[in-house]
Amino acid sequence: MRATTWMLLICLLIGQFYGERASPIGEENGEDYQDDDYDYGGEDDSGNSDGPLAPILEDVQSSPPYFEQSDVVIDAKPGDDVIINCDARNFEIKNVAMWYKNRTVLATGQNAINNRVEVMRNNSLRISNVTAEDADDYYCVVLPQDVRQHTKLSVGARLSILCDDRDVTDRSQTFKQGDRHKLVCRTYLPTKTDIKWSLNGQRLQPAPSDAANGVIVLDNVDEENAGVYQCLGDDGSADPPHGMVTVDVQYSPKVSTHRHHVNTQEGGSAELYCDYRANPIAISFFIKDGKTLSLSDKYSIRNTLHKEHNRTTLVIKHVEASDLGEYLCHVENAIGSNEVRIQLSYRPETPQYEDSSIDGKQVTMHWLVRSLQPLSEAMLDYRLTGSYTWSTVSVIQTQRHDKDSGIWKITHQMELSPGLWHARVKTKNTQGWSNFSPDHDFHIKDVEDSDEIDDGAVPPGDLVRAGFGVGSGNNSACTMGMLPGLMIAAFSIAMLRL
Repeated sequence: MRATTWMLLICLLIGQFYGERASPIGEENGEDYQDDDYDYGGEDDSGNSDGPLAPILEDVQSSPPYFEQSDVVIDAKPGDDVIINCDARNFEIKNVAMWYKNRTVLATGQNAINNRVEVMRNNSLRISNVTAEDADDYYCVVLPQDVRQHTKLSVGARLSILCDDRDVTDRSQTFKQGDRHKLVCRTYLPTKTDIKWSLNGQRLQPAPSDAANGVIVLDNVDEENAGVYQCLGDDGSADPPHGMVTVDVQYSPKVSTHRHHVNTQEGGSAELYCDYRANPIAISFFIKDGKTLSLSDKYSIRNTLHKEHNRTTLVIKHVEASDLGEYLCHVENAIGSNEVRIQLSYRPETPQYEDSSIDGKQVTMHWLVRSLQPLSEAMLDYRLTGSYTWSTVSVIQTQRHDKDSGIWKITHQMELSPGLWHARVKTKNTQGWSNFSPDHDFHIKDVEDSDEIDDGAVPPGDLVRAGFGVGSGNNSACTMGMLPGLMIAAFSIAMLRL
């Protein structure tokens, strides 16, 4: 019994000890919990800066203004109205924007100091009717943080050249053969200007409908359209606006030759050539009977520069009958191709007019003929403008002076009535006739008393004996119809080796 009583007493003492220790801890924790999380009064929420969100809110409200772009570029033309933005983020009522042009103050807040500018409600700067003098570095400063945005304003020239609506002033353009392009010259001046175009220093005259607008239309572009185009806006000032554009034209080869017929002889050598211009660069070669000729002991090719043209020469050695015929000089580039035909034969080459002189009614004409074989005959045709038939003078005998040269000179002299005359010549050697030379035109001027017969005039009978072929038949009738207009006709031909 006594043991049991002692055991109960010990348990009570232990329980009392732990109860006293737990009670103060519970009260302290309970008070903190109530103060922190269960304050529903709400009277001081709006003014309480000690809450957990207060530092974050204070940090957001104090973020400084900034610009998303610190450097901006604006291109304008003379006469444009330009707006330069001051687009600052976090801009508050306590901030002030100031505008500068380089180092000169333009505006403070909404107050513009310079009457050339206007400050808009969003702090943007407006410049009306800009000129070349307005081009500069503009910057907006947001105070008190001193945050800046720079804007570079470029004002174009007073004159611009547009090619197909693109500004090409002082630039280069490349066109292709056959293209169509339009060049427009525009001025940006308050006064009226007179637009003047030139090409390679030569004044151009636009069509009347386009002259006032400064428009040049290049239709079906070709080689002759290449060069430097200059535009001048003549406003009467000492320094008128001007600009230029350099045009490069890519075109297919232009091929030519002065000798479409080349004379040669058995066992000798012959040279056939063609001249060409091309852009871009071209290649050239010769073709005969549909086959491209390759370099060999028989054929060789020489490329040279001749009077600003590219010249390709084909040399044929040990000529024989099988070498005679037509050759093609073919030239091609990335744009296209072209060719010229050259005939190789034993016949004389086409006569070429050299020169002439006129003394009153008397005309003296000279032609050159190339033939390695002896000439056996020469024939001259002539007619007055308005006549449908030619009159002919022929000579059977020829004279040979220098056997080493292949060039002959033909001289013919005659006296004709006033008017515009045409003459042509062909020659014959031991192998056949040449082609007629191109027509040579010459004018015999009218003189007083031209209807009267001069004392030294040759009578009609002598005209027949001079070799004009007057006789019976239709040809004679045509020739006799021209006799009243002929005062004296004399023919002389000399085969002179040069």
